[in-house]
Amino acid sequence: MRRNYKIVRFEKKHAAKAREIARDCYLEECRHVPDLPEEAEIPDPVRYDNGLGVAAFIDEEMVGFLCCLKPFDNFFGTSWGTYVPNNAHGTIRKDRKRIYSLLYEAASEIWVREGVLSHAIGIYSHDEKAIESFFHNGFGMRTIDAIRTIDKIVRNPVNGIIYKELDETEYNRINPLRNGIIRHLNSSPMFMPHHQDNEERFMELVSKSPRRYFIAEDNGKAIAYIKITEEGESFVGDQEGVANIQGAFMKEKYRGSGVYTNLLSYVIEKLAGEGYSLIGVDCESFNPTARGFWLKYFTPYIYGLTRRIDERIMKLYE
Repeated sequence: MRRNYKIVRFEKKHAAKAREIARDCYLEECRHVPDLPEEAEIPDPVRYDNGLGVAAFIDEEMVGFLCCLKPFDNFFGTSWGTYVPNNAHGTIRKDRKRIYSLLYEAASEIWVREGVLSHAIGIYSHDEKAIESFFHNGFGMRTIDAIRTIDKIVRNPVNGIIYKELDETEYNRINPLRNGIIRHLNSSPMFMPHHQDNEERFMELVSKSPRRYFIAEDNGKAIAYIKITEEGESFVGDQEGVANIQGAFMKEKYRGSGVYTNLLSYVIEKLAGEGYSLIGVDCESFNPTARGFWLKYFTPYIYGLTRRIDERIMKLYE
C-alpha cells in the first residue's frame, strides 16, 4: 500500500526527532566504514531552523527531514545557493527513496521562490536509496569525503627526496605549488574558476586560519605539499583526534614516482606520534588525478551532490 506522507516546514519542535534520525543514518554509514568514529558528536539540527527546511510525517510520526544552510551568493556560479550538510537531513529506512524525493520537492520549491538556484547536499556514500533519489532529481556528484585510520603506509624510498614540515616563516614556499593546483583545477575536466595569488595575497590568506604544511624537497626545491588542518569539511573532521588534508599538490613531472605516497606516509607517521587516530581528505570527484590517488588509501563516506537550476525559471516568479 502506498503511504501518504505529509510535508511541513521544519520547526524547532522537530529537532529532537531529527537528531535521532540523523544519528541513525550516521550509524548506518559506520557499519559500512568501520574507520568512522561511532561516538562522533553530530551537530544539532536545530541550527538549521531558518525557515527553509521541511519535515515528513506519516500520521503523527516524523519520518524524515531536509534542512539547509542560510543561502549565500556566488555558489557554483553567479546565483544564490545553499548546502545541506549530511547531518541536516535524514529519513527512516523504509521507503527512503520516496521520502527524500518528496522532501526535496517541497524544499526546492521554497528555495527557488527565494532565488536559491544552486543546491548541494552531502549524502553518505553507502546510502544507495538516498543517492538514487537525488540522482533522479537532477543531482550529479561533485565531491568525495574519505577517511582512514592513522596506520603506517609502506614507503619506497626515492633517491634525493627529503620530507619535512615547514616552519610558519617558510609558508611562502607553498604559493607556487598552490598556484599549480589552481591551474590544474582550472583545466579540463574540472573547469573550476579559481584565481592564482601572488605571495603577499597568499600569506594574507594563510594568516586567517591555523594550518600546517608538509613538503617533499628535491635539491632544496619544494615539489609537493600537503596542508593539514584541525577543521574538516564535515562534522567527522571536527572530532578530536581527527586531522584533515585540506590542500595538496605535486609537480607533474614527479607523478608516478612514489614521492607523494612517501609524503603522505611521512605526514601520517608524524601525526600518529602526536596522538591523532584518524585522517580525512576531500577532493572533487571529477578530478581524476586526485580521485585516483586518494581512493587508494582512503575510504569514501560522503558524496557531495549538486544541482544547478536554470535561471530562466525565475521569470515565472516575477
